[in-house]
Formats: sequence, structure tokens, C-alpha cells
Amino acid sequence: MKPIPYGHQSISEAEIEAVVAALRSDFLTQGPAVERFEQAFGAAVGAPCAVACSSGTAALHLAALAAGLGPGDRVLVPPVTFVATANAARYVGAEVGFADVEGEHATLSVATAETALVEARRAGRPFKAVVTVDLAGHPCDQAGFGRLKDAYGLVWIEDACHALGATWTALSRGAKPAFGAAPGDGKGEALPPSDRPDAGGQPWKVGEWPVPDLTVFSFHPVKHITTGEGGMVTTHLPRLAERVRSLRSHGITRRPGEFVFPEEGRDRDGQPNPWYYEAQALGFNYRLSDLQCALGLAQLARLPGFLARRREIMARYRRELAGLPGFRLLGEGPGVGHAWHLALARVDFAGRDTTRGRVMRQLLERGVATQVHYVPLPMMPLYAGTAAMADLPEALAYYRETLTLPVFPAMTDEEVARVVAAVREVLG
Repeated sequence: MKPIPYGHQSISEAEIEAVVAALRSDFLTQGPAVERFEQAFGAAVGAPCAVACSSGTAALHLAALAAGLGPGDRVLVPPVTFVATANAARYVGAEVGFADVEGEHATLSVATAETALVEARRAGRPFKAVVTVDLAGHPCDQAGFGRLKDAYGLVWIEDACHALGATWTALSRGAKPAFGAAPGDGKGEALPPSDRPDAGGQPWKVGEWPVPDLTVFSFHPVKHITTGEGGMVTTHLPRLAERVRSLRSHGITRRPGEFVFPEEGRDRDGQPNPWYYEAQALGFNYRLSDLQCALGLAQLARLPGFLARRREIMARYRRELAGLPGFRLLGEGPGVGHAWHLALARVDFAGRDTTRGRVMRQLLERGVATQVHYVPLPMMPLYAGTAAMADLPEALAYYRETLTLPVFPAMTDEEVARVVAAVREVLG
């Protein structure tokens, strides 16, 4: 019996036909499908600027560069996340620090983050940026981090790689976006006016609220939509989007108005030289191909159905796994529309006189593959010594108990029933 994985892509004939059409087109890369995908994705999440790139990790790296982070800067991140979240800061030479997560959803805690910000400022080593993570598809405390961004002058990068399609609602009026200076060059570019300037009272899509400076998404096969590998950076600041776009493709510009050496870009009669471009920054090849963007467009059209199916599966889990001793599924906070990238459970392994490894093996014997998201980063050799886990008690408690069950749109009702039966048999 083939095990049911914790996540899996859903590919239909529509995606296959879209990729075949791209193969038959004039462009395999750097063609019109890329811009179409960017525009459609921006519209889907409510962001005016979207830049496609080769992976979620590349998107995080580009976001850090566009935000002006570099050597000597400090970046605050949650300990419970995939390693790429912190690595992106390290790629640009910044130093990473950790603050604890909140207990219910394991997203970065506003309270512990503010404590870290205050202590760092007192020590003369302030943080320049915070990277929040919408773990499993549950948005972080958006209004809370909007307040911290304003109060501490932070760059805010939102790692929403798990949260495409998630929504949140501030439960009180008056949570206004901090329309402050943009990061990076100190020019003081203001965020554009919002048609909903008060965060309270209505749902916002992740990516729609114009307070995070940059928001990052992933299109890995286990995510909500896939391009094989791929990512997207969204922002409400065109200047940041153009910076990301340039760095994505070798730091090159072909726009005459941006040339440092404009005389090289013009012929004697003043006409532009059609071959001329300038490499103005140390950029990368982080481009997404037309083949991948064609796949992404077809997947994006199916996103509402994907989200509905994930929510349907989680509702069934909550009904049919309720009451198991020492077991609970992580749920939705007030005002949150969870995207359910992951089905996270907390299991009292110690109280049940068992181990997580034993439970995972028993479930696998019954055809159910599970996973752990994640080992806290300070417990990884790469980040050993950056923080003591004793100072991150909620992250440690979460890690000791967490278990990820399968959830993905292509799961059949029979497979959902198999997961429920296996969990009840092993933990009942």
C-alpha cells in the first residue's frame, strides 16, 4: 500500500495543456507568460506589484537585498520555521536573532519580539528588520507587527510561503497601517494611500495589507499552487519591486532613463542603441521560466477549489479526531481564514508513554506518512549558539509535541478516512 504523503501536488489536464502550449510558443523563458503570471498573482492576493522568481528561498533572498539589509544589520526571526527564512538574512551578511513563538499557533509572538527589540536597543545592537512566518497557513499577528514596525522603525518581510489564500481580520478598529518611510535608500518614499486605511473590521488577504514592506510566497509542489519550483515577491512599493526585478536577472537594466553611462546607450543621432544594457548591481539568475509560469497560471485558476478542499479535509479531521486523549489539532485564531498548508497536531507523547518516532512508524505501517515542521533553528548545527532553547520555551514545547498529518487537495475521501482510522488506532 502506497503511503499517503503529508503533501502532494494536484496536476490536471488543464496544467498539462498549458505547459504544452508554452512549449509550442516562441518563448521558453523571459517571455509574456511571466508577466501574465505576475499580474494574475498580484490580483489574486491584492498586491499591486508581484515579481516571480525561481524559488521561495530566492524570493526571501531578493526581498532581503531589496530591503537594503546587509553586513552589520540584525534581523529578528522566529525559531519555528524552515531554515531558508533565516538563511536569507545570512546570505546578505546580516546577523540573525530569535524571539519565541506564541503557544497556540507557533507564529512569532508580538510580546516576545518586542522584548527582544527593547533589549537589543538598550544593548546598542538594535534590530533593523523582522521576518514573520505564517506557519502552516495561519497569519501572524498582522496588526501587532504593524505596530512594532512603526514603533521601532523596522523593515518587515512577511514569509507567507505557507499562506497563499489566507485571510485575517483585526478585531478592533484603529489598527492603522503605518504609512512610513520605505526601507533601503532613505529617500522616505511613502506607502501609497490605501482604500481601507484602517485594518480593523474587515478581512484582508495575506499580501493585501500595505504595511509589510515585502511579502514572499513559494510554489514548491507541496504548497497551495506549484510551478515545480518557484516563488513570488509582492509589495505595495514599486521601487522595491523594480529592485527585486533587477536583482532577479543579474542586476541588469535596459531602461535608458536608469543608465549610469547614458552616452553609451545612444547613437550619434540620439536614438537608443538597441543592444545596450547595464549591469548595475551584483544580481543573480533567479528567473522563473515561461513553462513554469504557464503551469502557475493554470494552478492559480484552481486556487479557490484547492483552498476549499483543504478546509473541508481539516473540518473532517476536527470532527472525527476530537476527543482523542493527549491529541489536538492546531486551529484558527479569532478572525483568521486559515490556508491549511499543513495539518499540525500537538501530541502528548510523554504523557502517553511513547515517542514521536514510534508513533510515526506505527502510522507509516498503516499507510500514513507524517512529518515534523520544524526542528527549531537554534537546535540546528548552523545556528547552534545563536540562542538558548531555555529562552524559547514555547518553541521547545511545540517542537516536542508537534506532528504533521496529510492534507492536500488531491486527497480522496477514502484517504482522509484512512488517516483518521490510523490516527485513532495508534493514539486512541
